[in-house]
Amino acid sequence: MNPDSVRNPDISTEAALRHLSVNESTIDTDQAGLDRRRFLQLVGMGVGAGALAGPGSSLLDLALPGHDPSAWAAGPLGANDGVLIVIGMFGGNDGLNTVVPITDGNYYTQHGALAIPAGDTLALNGQTGLNPELTEFKSLWDAGQLAIVEGIGYPDPDLSHFNSMAKWLSGMPTGLPTTGWVGRWLDSYLGGSKDLFAAAEIGYSLPLHLIGNQRRGTVVAAGQPKFGAVEDPHSERLFNAVRAMGGINPNSWRGQVGQAMIDQLDVAEILTPVVPSSQDLPEHELGASMEVMAHLVNANLGFRVLSGGWGAFDTHSSQASDHPARMQELNAAVKRFYEVLSPAWASRVTVMTFSEFGRTSWSDDDGTDHGTAAPHFVFGKNVQGGFYGQRPTLAGLDRWDRMEYHVDYRDYFGSMLDGWLGGGGSEAFSGRNIQNLGLLAAGPGVGGTGGGGGGGSGGGGGSGSGLGQFVPLSPTRIADTRNGTGVSRAPLGAGKTIEVQVTGRGGVPATGVTAVAVNVTSTGTSGPTNFRVFPTGIPVPESSSLNPRPGRDIPNMVVVGVGSDGKISVFNERSSANCLIDVMGYFHPHTATGLTPLVPKRILDTRDGTGVPRARVTGGSRIDLQVTGRGGVPSSGVDAVVLNLGSVNPSESGYVTAWPYGESQPDISNVNYTKGMNVPNL
Repeated sequence: MNPDSVRNPDISTEAALRHLSVNESTIDTDQAGLDRRRFLQLVGMGVGAGALAGPGSSLLDLALPGHDPSAWAAGPLGANDGVLIVIGMFGGNDGLNTVVPITDGNYYTQHGALAIPAGDTLALNGQTGLNPELTEFKSLWDAGQLAIVEGIGYPDPDLSHFNSMAKWLSGMPTGLPTTGWVGRWLDSYLGGSKDLFAAAEIGYSLPLHLIGNQRRGTVVAAGQPKFGAVEDPHSERLFNAVRAMGGINPNSWRGQVGQAMIDQLDVAEILTPVVPSSQDLPEHELGASMEVMAHLVNANLGFRVLSGGWGAFDTHSSQASDHPARMQELNAAVKRFYEVLSPAWASRVTVMTFSEFGRTSWSDDDGTDHGTAAPHFVFGKNVQGGFYGQRPTLAGLDRWDRMEYHVDYRDYFGSMLDGWLGGGGSEAFSGRNIQNLGLLAAGPGVGGTGGGGGGGSGGGGGSGSGLGQFVPLSPTRIADTRNGTGVSRAPLGAGKTIEVQVTGRGGVPATGVTAVAVNVTSTGTSGPTNFRVFPTGIPVPESSSLNPRPGRDIPNMVVVGVGSDGKISVFNERSSANCLIDVMGYFHPHTATGLTPLVPKRILDTRDGTGVPRARVTGGSRIDLQVTGRGGVPSSGVDAVVLNLGSVNPSESGYVTAWPYGESQPDISNVNYTKGMNVPNL
């Protein structure tokens, strides 16, 4: 083969991906087009209404145009639904320098100066080492949670970025690619239902693999909402003008757009304290994307597939420096993902990688050329770790020869659709009889092989193992910096940490507690900051649990591991703020009350008389609410319920307290609101 016909045979990686993606900025003029997905793109919501609601609840319908912003709706995953994270490594990753054949002399001869010495790799066994930058992957391997599938490719390989990328994204080795493999799975999964945010790309355009014949994913940007999240006088005047826009005919296109923007203003009130701003996200593209993915999983909005990727793998030159940099970026992104992901979701999430092709075994000066077969990773708590597929031989390869593939990429994708997403592999790949690779030790939500790689929680602590069983408690205040309850009487200053004893207080046992559920509230904040809640005895995490803002009392529910001394810590990054902590329950490893998820159901609405008389609730009054026998809750045998409690259009500042009927009212707050602000809290 003439090398000139191989080197740079087509357009660039970036151009190929751009041609295989759809710009989501177009606005449907039909009001029916202003659905959840279109709303996100219309007003730049960023994280897909990703307020942290936890398993069993959702803030998804806050984003429905024309709906009252307090109208909650179903969106959470079922008890046995898994989430698949798909990472694209665009440009063609060098598989030989990712999973290194350390005993193969042909590798060292053909890769030349680019070959990684055996002693520099992270040893997996006597024949194979990982790229030295992939320390998180080595931890996953040691935990039995990393599957390495070798020799993946497709028939009659094409060496161009565009054609190869089109084949991988579409899942169709022949024919004109108009749909993608995830999109066709969405066609079957969603059926006749509307867009339910089942899949999303973290980025700015929708790639081919998320586009189906009838259904497609959405696009979620990495970062906090911008519109509606600031409070200067100029912005307030702008927001008031936008609100006035919604007062016109709601059936008109302009009215729909106006109402969508009004909803976004209200949603921004909720998202801003919860979702990291762009400057708080990792600088690198994949790291930021994977942190947003973790927040979306924690929020339980119903996503089944989350996708993201980055390029610069086309290492024709400068590979000695460029490829290690890509490996560092991948490793850091995976580390950050597990730091942010709540341990409660560890057995519900599996991650897979792909690239449009590998690289040649023979190096060319300081780079490699477009290749064919390559290894890829699948990892997560329920993955059956080990080697799969077959390593291509390098023996007898001349300079422009390519490695043979042994695993069809459709079987690789199909194994995840069938094994993790519950089926649909054959339908997604035109009736193909999928050869399941057996990459999973258990289905979603079932056991797994021990602690997660990297561990962590949404609150910034805990291990990757399960939390155990949950025991609900009548809410009790265990810390208040305003009056000295449980901590010193003084606002929490910038860069300061308080330690709060939780075991042996408020109904929490003195021993045998793995984690606690606490409602953390900020008040009297002097400037923007964030609280980070974590077990004592570990370093301060990077992820925030609460984002206080001046002039507002902001609560958030946090599930956090308990330190060996029975304490939790709260770190305040900057400014000063008072901190209130109410314990709501605890986890322990023994048999206790189980949690049964339900489709969210409104059981109280004082606006229309649901569950109570139709009337606004006055200050100092109490509502007794029947919960058993309603909304799917059994009539008997119930110890506690999980409620999403919200205030709507309050006339002045105040708070709401919820507690078991028949007990004394506790001195705590579940929802803190200010005049005119709609505030939810789980």
